[in-house]
Amino acid sequence: MLGNAEKLFTRFLHLSDPWEVTSVKLDDAETRVDIRVRNNGRFQICCPECGGRCTGYDKKEREWQHSDLFDMECHIHCAVDRMKCSKCGKVFMLDVPWAEKGSGFTLLFEARSIALMKDMPVNSASRFLNTKDKTLWRILNRYVDKRMEKQCLKGLTCFYVDETACKRGHRYISVFADDEHRIIFVTYGNDADTVSRFRRHLEEHGGRAEDIEYICCDMGKGFQSGIEREFPGAIVTYDRFHVMEHMSRAVDASRRHEWNVLRENGRLKEATDLKGQRFVLLKNTENLKGFQKSRVDSILENHKEIGIVYSLKESLRDTWSFSNRYDAANHLVAWLVASINTGIGALRDIIKVVDNHFNEILNWFSSGMTNGVMEGINSVIQSVKNRARGYRNWENLRTMCYLRSSGLC
Repeated sequence: MLGNAEKLFTRFLHLSDPWEVTSVKLDDAETRVDIRVRNNGRFQICCPECGGRCTGYDKKEREWQHSDLFDMECHIHCAVDRMKCSKCGKVFMLDVPWAEKGSGFTLLFEARSIALMKDMPVNSASRFLNTKDKTLWRILNRYVDKRMEKQCLKGLTCFYVDETACKRGHRYISVFADDEHRIIFVTYGNDADTVSRFRRHLEEHGGRAEDIEYICCDMGKGFQSGIEREFPGAIVTYDRFHVMEHMSRAVDASRRHEWNVLRENGRLKEATDLKGQRFVLLKNTENLKGFQKSRVDSILENHKEIGIVYSLKESLRDTWSFSNRYDAANHLVAWLVASINTGIGALRDIIKVVDNHFNEILNWFSSGMTNGVMEGINSVIQSVKNRARGYRNWENLRTMCYLRSSGLC
């Protein structure tokens, strides 16, 4: 006959026939509670292989860590039956309702730890739960992998891809996202093979490479060659943010060139004034405050080369303000001619970028895609990295990316 305490804990653990709590023990230091559970034998099990009737083979003692009880560490113990099929002879362990198969923690403990790891670093969660961080990573990885197995990419017609650093020393991961700003795949590296791995992932989850119509990415050679190989029919858009990033480098290169000229000519005060104006020159005109606009106007008036490059920057921005591709293409051709005719060395790289990727830049008028989606996702990834102060391996970072931004976890 069960006592009141055993009946109470049977209800607390949401156990039902044939499972019941047989004892609850508190250690002498009152820091740990051990709960023993048994099954009363009133059950029938069918073999998962052949459906035959199974009988008890022997028992194996098991222990699971449970959520703390009144700030005391709590553990569940049970001698779990191993069953044997009378038809095919298969031997297997009986499933318990309070824990996943093979786990040393209860479902409630795992759910609580996952909830904590969504909002705090795993190291902090491990100290709070009084367990090792490696143990929590195993719980989190198993949970995320299980959720990601349910991912359905059927009907996917476009995706975004960008790289982000995972460690020092030019080590990157590539992040793929859909048009609903959800991360759909993360892999190591930023070369052509990353695109190949994404295609395999896509097809394993119900998608088809032939259905991909639009892709938005940066101008990395790895992405370019991978997309040409794996998604030859897709329209690729090179993000205008990255195009303007190259243009901004040209503006800054012209400023530094002028600064060096002023220094060499002994005009140190003018050189010092120009040195501190980098970010003002890189700012969009409409975002300049009154005193900043006056300062920019003064620089453009007194430094001819900077003025020419700056005006070309503003002209390049106008490419995306046209209502159709034809007018934008004419504008971009005129921009190329004007830039080449200046003969300014600082423009060499941006001219090459626009000339080599002319069509991909203008594909924006077909797809309307920009990597602003990825910039938003990258800010989330960066906050995760900052919060954890980095990760030992890229797989843990991948897990956190899925946990925070996949929409499945």
